[in-house]
Amino acid sequence: MVAGFHSFHWEGCELPDAELEQAHDELMAPTEEQAYLHAFRTLLHSGHAVAAGIALDHFQYSGALTRFGGESAVAQYGPDVLAVARELLRQPPTPEDEDTSAGANHASALNAMMNLAEAADADLIADALALATNANVRSAACSAAATALAAAETPSPRLVAALGAVAFDESLADVRERTEALHAVFEADDPEATALLVRATESGEHRMQVYGALGLTTNGRFHDHRERVERLAATWPQDAQYPASLVREALTGFHSIYWLEARLDGDPELERAHAELMFPTGSVDAYHRAFRTLLHSGNPVAVGIAFDYFQSWQGLGHFLHEDEIEAYAPEVVARAWEVLGDPPSPPGLSPRTGEAANHISALNAIGARWPQPSDARRIAEALERATNDEVRDKALWVAYGVLDTDETDEAEEADDGAAETTPDDRMADGPDRDRLVDLVSRFVFDPSLSGHHEIALRVLGEALGPEANPLLLRALASDNWDIHVQAAWRLSRSELIDEHRELLEETVEGWPVEVMSSAHDADLVRRAVFGGMHSIHWEGHRLADPDLYRAHRELRAPSGEETYHRALRTLLDSGQEVAVGIALDHWYHDKGLERHFGEQARAVDAPKVLARAREALHRPPAPAGAGHLSALHALRVARSWEPGDAALFADILRQAADPEVRSCALYTVSGFLYETNTADGELISTLGALARDVSLPVSQRTSALGSLRDAPGDAATEELVRATGCQELEVQAEAALGLTDEPRLADHRALLTRLVASWPTEGAPWAAGLVRESLEARD
Repeated sequence: MVAGFHSFHWEGCELPDAELEQAHDELMAPTEEQAYLHAFRTLLHSGHAVAAGIALDHFQYSGALTRFGGESAVAQYGPDVLAVARELLRQPPTPEDEDTSAGANHASALNAMMNLAEAADADLIADALALATNANVRSAACSAAATALAAAETPSPRLVAALGAVAFDESLADVRERTEALHAVFEADDPEATALLVRATESGEHRMQVYGALGLTTNGRFHDHRERVERLAATWPQDAQYPASLVREALTGFHSIYWLEARLDGDPELERAHAELMFPTGSVDAYHRAFRTLLHSGNPVAVGIAFDYFQSWQGLGHFLHEDEIEAYAPEVVARAWEVLGDPPSPPGLSPRTGEAANHISALNAIGARWPQPSDARRIAEALERATNDEVRDKALWVAYGVLDTDETDEAEEADDGAAETTPDDRMADGPDRDRLVDLVSRFVFDPSLSGHHEIALRVLGEALGPEANPLLLRALASDNWDIHVQAAWRLSRSELIDEHRELLEETVEGWPVEVMSSAHDADLVRRAVFGGMHSIHWEGHRLADPDLYRAHRELRAPSGEETYHRALRTLLDSGQEVAVGIALDHWYHDKGLERHFGEQARAVDAPKVLARAREALHRPPAPAGAGHLSALHALRVARSWEPGDAALFADILRQAADPEVRSCALYTVSGFLYETNTADGELISTLGALARDVSLPVSQRTSALGSLRDAPGDAATEELVRATGCQELEVQAEAALGLTDEPRLADHRALLTRLVASWPTEGAPWAAGLVRESLEARD
């Protein structure tokens, strides 16, 4: 669900009735998932352009969040969204007014179609492009057009022509609009699209040239136009940035992964085959012949390049379909095992990769996807013979595939009930498999094989399943913190955590702070074992009382709202400083109660929370001021003040020895004075003393003056005047800023004028500029 988002194109527009307004309110501030989805459907199918447009904008925005790890709650409504978007495109563009730009309905529809458009939508998109009068509509139309062209077996000539009209419309001031249209043309595999790209390379506009050249490297055009692209790229500055860099990469071609500086010994046939893979002529048969020529040659460099082309996304995938690549797997894997039986290649054969480049490339080609259970003996031998760390890493990934495939195949055979077990399969289940497991385990426990434990633990933990438990528990006892934490992470996975929860809780509670802050995956383990945050100011404290410990666990991983509030009250009523502090942290912090049940849930326990916070502030601070920090933050968030708070805050500010406590107290006091309009003499004088205390950081002194600015009365004014006599320019300026509000400005204008005259005109604090502006405005 997406909270707080109105729309891209309908901000400020009114909806025609209360039902739609209510639905819009639910989208902006969701209460729960079903109500949110109902509101989305209500707007989408309302038949009203503004309501439907808001829903379409919301759909696209929600989908965009998935790029950053979020989830789209409305993705399931893609077909409905596409139907509504088409209806809006059939309508005339909405006119421009004070709330919307021209064609807002088309912009919303096309935005929503960005990833949904189909080949049949080509004419609608072409019509929208022809009618578009602003950049928003044109940009959205180009994105939707690219999707529609990519989905078409035969590109729409009308849509290609419409994109061309935009691309070569010199009346468009922003060339980026034109290149957006040209970029969409890339997806059209036809002569008309190619002609547009060639025309763009002849443009006098550099950006159009670059996009034209880039388009000629796609969709099988490169072979016929390579010389043109090379000539053009040679005229560009050497430091030309994206997308010129992509064109130059295409001109370089994909050589290989591990053999970049290796030579094919001047063999013309192998060199031609390699050139065909790098720059395909367009003949599928020639491409296949070239790959097999390299793969089955006796030249280790050629074979290694073929392995790299099979494995890399930049290799065969640039010209062949996925099923064609997968069809090569048996042939490639068989050849890779042959190569692994050869001696490791010398460093000079592949200077960049070094020793055993042939084994590295072969193991990489097999990977974790292609081995069989019967390969256990062969990969065990490869691990034992490995001569460098990269070979070991690659071999461990193949071992992952051997062990994981073994278990998966057994499950499939059990399901089929008819599969027969071959002698090789039986052999893989016996000594060879045990030998492989033992070898992988050595990379965890043998110090002489250090540096591979993360991969090895993953192989054991993910490929073996429950069989790995004894090994993971042994690793958990390791003195090596990284191995220890990695083992804990494996044991905290969803399928294992319940079996080992008590041990993991004991383990994680005993971790020193430096492990929590530095060891890889430590925070993931903690969250898996305990749920959410421990606390803010009480990390490292474990509640010994079993009831309080269970209550703390409930706050971290709630089982329900009511049980959460009961647990919170248990901690608040415990009488233990740590337990109360933890409860206060969970109550005020946005990763605590608010994260689970929303900000409004704070009201349930607010009176008890505030009472405990004030009690904590009357006690001497705990080490590092944790008790006072938790209490001050709770009062600041609650914004519910009592008459005695002024004296309480004055005491805290006078006694605070910890800079963090003092800063937090100043922050809280600022809100208190701003909201209560209080002029307590003791608090005012305390703030003034802090502002003049040269032993304090300037930032805290100016914070005290900021609070005085919000305090009424002559006492606060006098403290501000006294602070203008401080030597530090930042303090002077902040004090002077507090005197610029009426009626203070009228009474102290002469003082402010003298101060401003003494300040530098350049490099002065931002507050000094505001003081100058106030005086100039008064003049």
